[in-house]
Amino acid sequence: MSTDNATQPSEQFFEYDAIDYYQTNVDDIEVIGAYRNRSKSELDSFKSGIILRNIPDSISDLAFIDKLEAVGFKKSIVDESLFQSIDTIFMEKSCSGKVEYACSHFYRDVLIFKKGTKVIGTAKICFSCKAHQIKGTKAHTSLFGQDGDYKTLEKILEPLTKE
Repeated sequence: MSTDNATQPSEQFFEYDAIDYYQTNVDDIEVIGAYRNRSKSELDSFKSGIILRNIPDSISDLAFIDKLEAVGFKKSIVDESLFQSIDTIFMEKSCSGKVEYACSHFYRDVLIFKKGTKVIGTAKICFSCKAHQIKGTKAHTSLFGQDGDYKTLEKILEPLTKE
């Protein structure tokens, strides 16, 4: 058995026992229109904040979860049988090179990680441009999604988008 830790992940992002998955199919034009609308409602402002900006701004900012369905996100419960595959993505790791994309991030996918009834982490994902906002972990998340992990996560979650 090898003891080489150089290629071993150093820390899971979250220790959880449940994941709620929220997803919306809102198109780019609708999102940009809602963002630019000066007379937008509180819900429109919230929706653009989730999809385009930094809502939630911290792990203690959990009120946003109660509004996700009101602004068009569909909730699914991630089956425990998928946790092991998800764990291989949501962990610190090294990779051969960091890839960054320069595009507008539209966070249409939100994962809420729970331990018991407590929310312990959130992850907003933009599969189009490979961007993320992860809250609630002390692990280093800057290399999240590298080496094909966005594609793997998208395949894991795809059946839930069709329910």
